[in-house]
Amino acid sequence: MRCMKSNILYDEQRIKVAQEALSGTKLSFLARKYSVSPSTITNWVKFYKERFGEESLPSVSERIDDSKRLQELETKMDTAIKLLGEKDLEIQLLRELLKKSNPAYKTNLK
Repeated sequence: MRCMKSNILYDEQRIKVAQEALSGTKLSFLARKYSVSPSTITNWVKFYKERFGEESLPSVSERIDDSKRLQELETKMDTAIKLLGEKDLEIQLLRELLKKSNPAYKTNLK
């Protein structure tokens, strides 16, 4: 069973690399990125074309739309992370203030 999982993951990886190559990414860049030879990627592209056909690739406009959507999501995530960090800082400061004793508000007046 374990071999089957690794084969499935390997197939998914090959398909992903083939899609990147077919979408215009240079083979030399992909070869360095995934630590394989360019000829191996060429074979994966041939396998992908035989299995799925070239029609299964997203069009240029679909890729541009996906890229824009990804950019928007990254911007929103950066904003959310920044806001979360600010809230964490506020909470930390309030906790520190609660720990300090303020002589102007003494409760034991005699």
